[in-house]
Amino acid sequence: MALAKPAKKTESEQRADMLEQLKLVADEKNIPVEKLVESIEGALVSAYKRAFGGNGTVRIVADFAKSDFRVFAQKLVVQKVLNTNTEVSWKEARETDENINLGDVMEREVTPAGFGRVAALTAKQVLMQKLREAERSQVVSEYADKQGQLFRGIVQRSERGDIIMQVGKAEAMLPRREQAAGETYRFGESYFVFVVDIRSEGFYGPNIIVSRTHPGLVRSLFTREVPEIAEGIVELKAVAREAGQRSKIAVAAQNPDVDPVGACVGPRGNRVAKVVGELGNEKVDIVRWSADPVTYISNALSPAQIGKVILAEEQGGTGTATVIVSEDQQSLAIGKQGQNVRLAAKLTGWRIDIRTEKQFAEEQAKKMFTYGGAPAPKPGVTIREASPVLDDLFALENEGAKNAELDAATSAEADLLFPIDADETGAADTENAEAPTQNEDETASQNEGETPSQDAVSEK
Repeated sequence: MALAKPAKKTESEQRADMLEQLKLVADEKNIPVEKLVESIEGALVSAYKRAFGGNGTVRIVADFAKSDFRVFAQKLVVQKVLNTNTEVSWKEARETDENINLGDVMEREVTPAGFGRVAALTAKQVLMQKLREAERSQVVSEYADKQGQLFRGIVQRSERGDIIMQVGKAEAMLPRREQAAGETYRFGESYFVFVVDIRSEGFYGPNIIVSRTHPGLVRSLFTREVPEIAEGIVELKAVAREAGQRSKIAVAAQNPDVDPVGACVGPRGNRVAKVVGELGNEKVDIVRWSADPVTYISNALSPAQIGKVILAEEQGGTGTATVIVSEDQQSLAIGKQGQNVRLAAKLTGWRIDIRTEKQFAEEQAKKMFTYGGAPAPKPGVTIREASPVLDDLFALENEGAKNAELDAATSAEADLLFPIDADETGAADTENAEAPTQNEDETASQNEGETPSQDAVSEK
């Protein structure tokens, strides 16, 4: 037995339903009914002209008492009608108003048959639009001060490569450009995201734009996992990131008794491991920040061991740093596809040029030959040359370090600077003396379950 089709609603019933919905939306979204009515009337004017023609002045009146719509058109009173949409004859107009004259404008009801259906459809569209606008307005109002904050987002769906997430009570968009390389986002899975923008107007879809690639995500995660950063004891000075692959952070301690690198690593590396896990196993290097650019640049190039740094400092405090390393450290300093030196440059703000000792010597010899001596620096550029190893040694001396500690730290460097004749000591040839190594306490490169030596192997 076939089911009976529900009876088709009359135009009056349809209009009544629409008006009831109008009132419900106004109450729920706290939108004045007058504004909704004004928007619907404006939309109905356009709908009337499209459906029934006419280019004159039209006014739509919504009669809530009668649950009805009426259309009124303004027409010019003329002797002879040339356009029925905009004009009415004086004779016809006098049937309504005996006092009307030629050239006056009169308003006449022109509600056509079937207009109720058009009105209902148009009103529904306007209601949906206003509903979306109200929701966006509420989101913008609630999250206006949330930009630059960390949130946990739950994947809802994908739209043309963009990921729609549930963030609190609102929807957020993770655009394709803000997605980390190698990450796959599945329905129901949750990820930490960084709010990069709150859009109020001119944008369809979610107003909250989030990111998985922004350096602020790394900064926020470390602030969340490291109490010393949250409390201001340790300061996260800078972040450089290539999302999905590797990040470098520079940290400094406000208290000299606190090890900033150790605080970020955490007991047994659990703090940095949590951050790495939230980043999809992205490698994270933690280095010690220094006000001295030589030390800072050397630390930033970890795990490579740096021999000498020559700074060509420009006005503004940064410039080009020529970093000289031994042959076996060049690949570590540069990194895979130049990643290590590229991140170090982003972290420090210096342009970094890696040279081996042999390359640097050849370049200097070529300059001496070409210019008859070393060329003068460009105007406004200050040249400063320093060795990170020597700077550490002099610091130890000034602090009155123990002789044993000083001797252990300086033995290799002393052989290079002050060679002793083999005949006097019977020692082996000093030409092949081992190059000085960087103070390992100045840098730390951490990944879950990794040590700096392991990093070095992976970079090769």
